[in-house]
Amino acid sequence: MDNILMKMRADYENLVPGLNLDYEKLKLFMYLRRGKKGMILKESLTVENCSRYICEGYLGLLVQKEEGEVLKEIFKVTDVAFDFKSYWRGKKTKSYLICLSDVTYFEVSKKSEHELVKTFPEFMDLGLAINHRLQDRLIKRSSIRGSGIHKGYKKFLQEFPAIETLLSQNRIASYFNCTTRTVRSVQKKFKTGEL
Repeated sequence: MDNILMKMRADYENLVPGLNLDYEKLKLFMYLRRGKKGMILKESLTVENCSRYICEGYLGLLVQKEEGEVLKEIFKVTDVAFDFKSYWRGKKTKSYLICLSDVTYFEVSKKSEHELVKTFPEFMDLGLAINHRLQDRLIKRSSIRGSGIHKGYKKFLQEFPAIETLLSQNRIASYFNCTTRTVRSVQKKFKTGEL
């Protein structure tokens, strides 16, 4: 855990220069967890009650619709992953969080997060910086997705290295709101250098 905690610490100190936090205190409020590819961390029709700092791997936020499952978000190393709508509103959603690869993450319950900030207010600045970074990343990813697969696929692969080896063409199609046939065509063009 200590090696992984040191990586998180380096990330956070890079995010907020001059940050002087006691990470031993932080360890009291979070748990190191590991998930296998395909493992569901938050079920559909449940309330999200924790957030997860990703140390290794990818998580996906999906929703089951009549036309099939839709990949709404992808979370990577240093992201904080959770079902936003459920977490902030305290309500059940149809979304579920799944491991797209084997994943190592720190989990903090909503209750523990509140206790941490209440007990150690110095963590408030870090929390704000984490939220700002996540918002910036989600806006960037939304722009990539919104540009369509033809224009966005190369940036998608840059944003999520090796993700194409983890996702089915169906999931990529649902992410870009296109057909699997279009995904196959774009992947073929990408491999031959036409894209």
